[in-house]
Amino acid sequence: MMNTQPPQSLPPMTDSRQQIVEAAAQCFMLKGLEKATIDDIADVLGATKGRVYHHFRSKSSIYFAVHRQAMQYCFDAVDPVLALPIPHDEKLEAMAAAHARVMMDTLPYQRSIRLGVEIYLRGSTTEADREMLAELINQRNNYEELYREVLRGGIDTGTLSVPDVKIAGRVIMGALNSLVDWYRLRPQQTDADRDLIAKDLAQTVVRGMRA
Repeated sequence: MMNTQPPQSLPPMTDSRQQIVEAAAQCFMLKGLEKATIDDIADVLGATKGRVYHHFRSKSSIYFAVHRQAMQYCFDAVDPVLALPIPHDEKLEAMAAAHARVMMDTLPYQRSIRLGVEIYLRGSTTEADREMLAELINQRNNYEELYREVLRGGIDTGTLSVPDVKIAGRVIMGALNSLVDWYRLRPQQTDADRDLIAKDLAQTVVRGMRA
């Protein structure tokens, strides 16, 4: 199994740091990475900018912490599924459902990283930012590899059939991650409602890959 530890160049979370990252994810989702400011994050916290700067040197460093946490949520959701003694096609569908559910449960984080990556990939960053982004993209690639491993296992055992594992993995991730573009939080929505959305999406994505 891939190493699921977050990049070591980011320090571990404390309660105070976690609160800042949570507030930042909300701000980035609502205002966009480019428009959200340290003042906005401090306002959500009900704190001063000094509290934010005590833990983070810049908005970029906060974004990368949001990115890391978003990815860790995905690993934490899928890792238990990988350990299940079930056929590979069922495992792939269960992984997809777990991923879809975590997209809904941590929507501010997931939408923030989707918005932010394109900005940083355009190159308007420092060398340190580019190094951190490359490290986090590598973490994302490690996550996608978990799905490719299951795809390869399914092909070997005859439960899955795809012409190209790499493309199939990208299709799965693209379909599941698109949830952050169309899903909306609704106060009346229950856990059972979210589970059904996740299950239906996973079945839709995986069904065409079964042998």
